[in-house]
Amino acid sequence: MPKTKRRAHREKRREILEVKPHWLATEAPQGEYLVDAVAVELFLRSPVAPLREQDKFIKIVREDVSLEAQFAAMRARIHLVRRPEVQRLAKRYFSDLREIAARIERNEGLDPTDLLVSTTPNPNSPRHEGPKRLQTVLRLTLNEIQHYLAKYRVRNESGNYDWLTRCFIEEVFELWCRYVRVDLNNEAQVFNKLLAAAWRDVRFPNKEEDGRRLEEWLADRVRKHFSDGVCSARRDRQELAACLDNEREGIPG
Repeated sequence: MPKTKRRAHREKRREILEVKPHWLATEAPQGEYLVDAVAVELFLRSPVAPLREQDKFIKIVREDVSLEAQFAAMRARIHLVRRPEVQRLAKRYFSDLREIAARIERNEGLDPTDLLVSTTPNPNSPRHEGPKRLQTVLRLTLNEIQHYLAKYRVRNESGNYDWLTRCFIEEVFELWCRYVRVDLNNEAQVFNKLLAAAWRDVRFPNKEEDGRRLEEWLADRVRKHFSDGVCSARRDRQELAACLDNEREGIPG
């Protein structure tokens, strides 16, 4: 990676790690936040929006947006700090397994009798069954290692992902699935409106890049995130949740 790109990546990573989402005050007057207007629109357009009082629903949206922003920032930090360390340890683990397997294979041809005449028990050590049992165990271990290495590999998570944006889209989508239970006209447009309003209200970093407004930039990210569209993704998520609920309750699908 060129030096300028590495520097930009480090700066973006540092920016995400320093993000501290603003918490929306539930008792603030209506209209204090941008999400309030979207909450009113959802309340009027979605007949199963939680509760039947508009002011209470606005407070719910504010609180949920604040929580989802906290979760998104936390998940982004995990991806940027914890996950790379875990991946490094996983790579070392696989490397060690290959080395262990190679060492076992190198010693497979040793004759147990030759080992017996070439060794002597340590004084006062408990009686042992000798090298034959150990060689059997090592052979079983080799088979297990080879089977594991053939079945699994370290996940490739390389790439310069914008984890804060990705995680925030996923978190806002979770609350969207709770609020919207019927298809809306221009559903993706309303979702994008909520996403951009929430982004500004929680004071996430400015994402107006390449001359595009935040709303346009986020809408592009949403299109890439949900290849079949927001409405289709919501239906799929809700159908899956309903099936899981039925299974837990023992109701046939």
